[in-house]
Amino acid sequence: MMNVEDFRIMFRAHLSHELWDKWRNGQLDVSMRRNTPDGCEYEELPKEAADRILDGGEIHSCEDLADPTEMISDRYACSLYGITTFKPSEYAVDEDFPNEVILLVRGWSVADFMSDWTKLNAVDE
Repeated sequence: MMNVEDFRIMFRAHLSHELWDKWRNGQLDVSMRRNTPDGCEYEELPKEAADRILDGGEIHSCEDLADPTEMISDRYACSLYGITTFKPSEYAVDEDFPNEVILLVRGWSVADFMSDWTKLNAVDE
């Protein structure tokens, strides 16, 4: 029987692999989040920066959510990823956390990325 920590490591590794693979194949729309005094803002992330973050960073948190950049997000799947980079990043979430990047991936939920393992389909498919 696998212990919880081994499962977490394996889950994060597979999720990272799926994100990188789909990014490399041009299947993802990725933005970065910045924390501002007025709340969160999402900005386009240059391809080269996303390459470095997705290939060299480590996912430490993730969640599914409705698209926070749309006024009426309806049922547009999105997922948010907290990623630690090995070097400070100019795309960090804020200056207090120079190695923390938060990425918004539109059109993909965490469940979508893991469906090859879970063999679960979306409810509305």
